[in-house]
Amino acid sequence: MGCGSPLGDLFYLADALIAGSFSGQAVPYASAPTEWARGVEGNSQGDLRARLYRMYGEGQISEEVFLALRALAERDQLRSADLAVHLARSRPGMSERGDAVTGNALRGIRSRLDQLGQARAGSEKALADLETRLAELDERMAGKEQAARQAVAQDEGTARARLAEKAELARSRERLATQVQALRADLARLGDLCAQLEAKSAELESVQARTIAAQLFRKVE
Repeated sequence: MGCGSPLGDLFYLADALIAGSFSGQAVPYASAPTEWARGVEGNSQGDLRARLYRMYGEGQISEEVFLALRALAERDQLRSADLAVHLARSRPGMSERGDAVTGNALRGIRSRLDQLGQARAGSEKALADLETRLAELDERMAGKEQAARQAVAQDEGTARARLAEKAELARSRERLATQVQALRADLARLGDLCAQLEAKSAELESVQARTIAAQLFRKVE
């Protein structure tokens, strides 16, 4: 098998961004796990995690099973047999399996959208706080510069001290500005992922509705 499912890729990216948002760390925006990109499916923990996300993205396992197996992967305890057992359990009759696959995928999407919404709200609040702090630093820096201008004629030492204080504030501002840029980038990624997941949800809901309609028509016939 070559690469992971498109929905599995989205779930992987969503989880990575969610984890990064709640940890306060920037998250590299990769298109998919390294194992998917290589098209490798071995028995290393990384390969097994990639297979797990593919199964989850294809709706072969439920959210509950996925979370339990992902916890094993995070402790480096996931085994190929664990995936095989749950894959075998997910194979009832074809019509039932189709309904279960669509339902599992939809539940996974809704779960990720809820979590992404929480991450977005947290990031937006953090961004607003940082922007307020930047404005405060700008005001303080302007005050230090003004104080230096006023003092330069009477006390050059005092003027230099005020400029040194301004320089220290500028360094703090630069660090905060870097965090602001990272948060804005994360928010853009969160928005993109939400849009893709919402589009996939609409697609699956349409499939589910058509499946139900087809079943009703067969009963009528």
